[in-house]
Amino acid sequence: PEENMIGMDEGEAHVTRLLKFATTEQNKLFEKREAAARKWFAEHNLEYKNEQDRRDLDDEVKPPRHVGLSEVEQGILKVREQDFRIWTRRMERFEPLVQSVYNMPDSELKYLQARKLRIPKWFDRKAVPETHIFVGGSLQAPGPDVKPGVLSPVSTTVHPDAEDPYLVTDQVSGRRLEVARWIAHPENPLTTRSIVNRLWQYHFVKPLAANPNNFGVKGAKPTHPELLDWLAADFVNHGWTFKRMHRLVMTSKVYRQATTHPQLDQLRNSDPNNDLLAYFPTRRLTAEELRDSILAITGELNPEVGGLPVMPEINLEVAFEPRMIQFSIAPAYQPSPTPEQRNRRTIYAYRVRGQADLFLELFNQPNPNESCEMRDSAAVTPQVFSLLNSDMMTDRSVAFAIRLKKEKASLAEQVAGGFELTFGRQPTEREAQRMTAYVQEMTAYHQKLTPEPVVYPTEITRSLVEELSGKPFKYTEILPAFEKYQADTKPHEVDAETRALADFCLLLFNSNEFMYVY
Repeated sequence: PEENMIGMDEGEAHVTRLLKFATTEQNKLFEKREAAARKWFAEHNLEYKNEQDRRDLDDEVKPPRHVGLSEVEQGILKVREQDFRIWTRRMERFEPLVQSVYNMPDSELKYLQARKLRIPKWFDRKAVPETHIFVGGSLQAPGPDVKPGVLSPVSTTVHPDAEDPYLVTDQVSGRRLEVARWIAHPENPLTTRSIVNRLWQYHFVKPLAANPNNFGVKGAKPTHPELLDWLAADFVNHGWTFKRMHRLVMTSKVYRQATTHPQLDQLRNSDPNNDLLAYFPTRRLTAEELRDSILAITGELNPEVGGLPVMPEINLEVAFEPRMIQFSIAPAYQPSPTPEQRNRRTIYAYRVRGQADLFLELFNQPNPNESCEMRDSAAVTPQVFSLLNSDMMTDRSVAFAIRLKKEKASLAEQVAGGFELTFGRQPTEREAQRMTAYVQEMTAYHQKLTPEPVVYPTEITRSLVEELSGKPFKYTEILPAFEKYQADTKPHEVDAETRALADFCLLLFNSNEFMYVY
């Protein structure tokens, strides 16, 4: 009913601070350069021209481009100019903005003109754009002209009575609407089968048609074509209701099967890929499900819907490492300052294409630059280190231990509560005995240790090499997010018993019973 504006003011204040710093540092070098330029013009008995005005002058009547700046200062200026552009663009996110598509003929509008477009006076709403096949794929070699249309191999048409029933209107207005109606037509077999195939894949790991991104002749044939047809028809006949389709699949006998089978060895020979679905295929939680589940178990998950993207805390080495962007170095990644913001669902986490969250990347979160047909669930060694030793898992384990101590009085109850929250069941007698003994053993171990406090930097110093001179230079980057940072509870802030209980929680998070859906 209304836009979620939570975090808008804080985000704008953060970007304003970084823009102000970049502007101040940039202006210092500008002023030094212009002072030297004024001196140069005076020494040559010429009228002073500012940087913009002197760009088109001949070299003989203007000072060198970076007059007055050393090679090191020239490198720093490039960085500051880049930061100024980045944070200026980022400020646009806090302004009222409409992103829209409107119809117009071909034009030569540049990128910045298209971003903030005003309909020009020469705009002809009735002009019919021409579309060509480009010879050899070259934009400079337009070939025969073609008319807009839909996929002719699909039986559904746009205008059944027309000479070519697959063509949409060639007018400027109405083309997208006709394509949209064709896509959503109840008799379009491609759309509905693609939808239910994806939905089946979500529940059973493997889709009915093995290539969800390719329903063409080169895609794998469905293992159950009649089932795919039936699901597509049922989906349309009941109003395209996703919720109902999910319920239909999840209440089916095939979904409710066990993950084991009395003749499993025989099936592995006759049906090694489990195409016949004689048993339910196990699947590992996706990267997003894994993080969200951990936060839900610890009681930290913020279920708020919508709003601005948030910046979860990621590995600090990754956050601060240099990252190239537009011929310069991108600003360091800074997490959201409060736990409530950082611990929102992963779908709201801001994604940087060139800087992946190491935890999510390890568990096969898809590359945002490519379309993901099917998620990998590869088991690789770094996953073990991340689940056992990363700061993220240490913090979550401490938070889980704190929750158990608040909700349960005795150690036995805490162990049982950990099993119940993580696995949805009570521990067996042997599991309870072993885990209770383990926590007691780890308590004695932690009583001998004093964890080091975690210190977050408020600024970092970067070292680069100036591209023209090859000389190294350093500059400072501020990290205002850490000035009033509300960090998660760290091991040094809790007692030995809590740290020992956190080790037990860490074991639960590393178990297959938690990591996999059975």
